Amino acid sequence: MNSAKTLYLILNVIIIILISIGLGIFVLATTLFGIKQDFIGFSEDVLIYKTEAMLYRYTFFKLVVYAVFVVALWKLRKATKLLLKNNFYNTELMRGMFDSGKLMVFSSVALWVIDEVSNRFFKRHALLGLSEKTLVYLLIITMGLFLMLMSTVLRDTKAMKEENDLTI
Repeated sequence: MNSAKTLYLILNVIIIILISIGLGIFVLATTLFGIKQDFIGFSEDVLIYKTEAMLYRYTFFKLVVYAVFVVALWKLRKATKLLLKNNFYNTELMRGMFDSGKLMVFSSVALWVIDEVSNRFFKRHALLGLSEKTLVYLLIITMGLFLMLMSTVLRDTKAMKEENDLTI
């Protein structure tokens, strides 16, 4: 159970870091939308986008996917908290793991598509091949699918346990 405690601690730290990054993204979004920021040394060239509407859509979609990913980590944190109680046959644990996995897969695929579309159409340059970002997206997709698989395995073991309890 030490690994579950470590996972729970790591998820808490990651969520705190992601909230901090979310605040940074908010500052970035306000800078991109033309609100002057004097306390941060960041400048995004709006001219790399074809139109201002594309910039707004791109930023909005990235923020929505970011929020979905934070929700996925929050659900995984709740599932890990239930895992610490050694109750592996809890329906809420299974649902939390499955939902977290679905949200991770959705957010990674969506962010991958958004990045590819923005590179090809908004920023007017195409990158072919595997980049580090693509490998991270594939890793998160794999983690999400693994969580969904583990949820299914726990659900099946719960059904077997209930059937076994009835026969005894």
